[in-house]
Amino acid sequence: MNNEAFLITLVSRCKYSRILELYSSEFESLPYSIGKLKHLRYLNLQFSKKLRRLPDSVCKLQNLQTLNLLGCVELQKLPKGMRNLISLGNLFITTKQVDFPDKGIAVLTSLENLNTSYCRNLESLFNGIQLSTLKKLSLYGCESLKSVSFHAIRNINVLAICKCDKLELAMGVGSQIPDSRLKFVYLGGLPQLVTLPQWIQGSANSLQSLVIMGCINLKELPDWLPTLIYLKYLAICKCPNLLSLPDNMHQLKNLEKLDMSGCPQLWKRFKPGVGKDRYKISHIKYVYNLQEEDDEE
Repeated sequence: MNNEAFLITLVSRCKYSRILELYSSEFESLPYSIGKLKHLRYLNLQFSKKLRRLPDSVCKLQNLQTLNLLGCVELQKLPKGMRNLISLGNLFITTKQVDFPDKGIAVLTSLENLNTSYCRNLESLFNGIQLSTLKKLSLYGCESLKSVSFHAIRNINVLAICKCDKLELAMGVGSQIPDSRLKFVYLGGLPQLVTLPQWIQGSANSLQSLVIMGCINLKELPDWLPTLIYLKYLAICKCPNLLSLPDNMHQLKNLEKLDMSGCPQLWKRFKPGVGKDRYKISHIKYVYNLQEEDDEE
C-alpha cells in the first residue's frame, strides 16, 4: 500500500474500525485524520521503513491498546501527547530519538508491555520515574543505551536485554532491587557481562527462568545464584569463558532443566557419566548440551 489518497479515504470510511494493519507500508507519514478513529484498539505500523513521523492526532486515540512501531527505522520521534493514550497497554518502538519523554510514558497507567528495538540513538531510559504497571520490558539492539533505571520497573515479570553493548548492568557494587517480581530474565549478546548483576538477587522469591545467551566474556556465576530458590529453568548458552558453576548448586531444589549448550569447557565438568563435577547437579532432572547433540548427528 503506497497510495496516500487511498489511506485518507480508508480512514474517512472506517470510523468504527478497531484494527488497522499497515505492516511494511510505504508511507512517510499518516494523515492527521487518523485521530478520528475513536474506536481503534490496535494500530500496526511494523517495518514501515519510510515512516518519518506520526501526527500528534494519534494521541487522541484514547481506546488504543496496542501501538506497534517496530522496524520503523526512519521514525524521528514519538508524537507529542503520548500521555493521552490512557488505554495503551502494549507499546513497541523503533525510533531515532536520543531519549523518550519519560514523564509522558510514566503516566500511561495501562502500559504493561514495552519493547524498544534498534533505537540506535537512545542513551537512557526511565530516569526519575516509576512505571508501576509495567510487566514486560524488552530492550533489543539499542547500541547507544548506557543507563536504565531498573528501580523504576521493579514490578515487571519479564525482562529481556539483548545486544545493548554499552548498557551498564551492575548499578554499582552491592546494588539490588529488593522484593522485585521478575519471573523470566533473558540476557543475550552482552559482551560487557562478566558476572550476573546483583539486582537479579532481589527476585529470589519469584524468578523461575534465567537465560544467558552469547555473553562471550561471562566468566563466573555469583555465589548467591542458589538463593534463587524458585528457579526451574537455567540456560547458559554460547558462553565459552564460563568454566564452573557455584559449589552450592544443590540448594536449587526446584531447578528442573539446565542447558549448557555451546559452553564446551563447562560441559566437560558436568557431562553425564564423565564430568568430575556432575555430582553437584545430580538432583536436576534434565541436563543437556544441544550443540553436542547436533555435532554427534
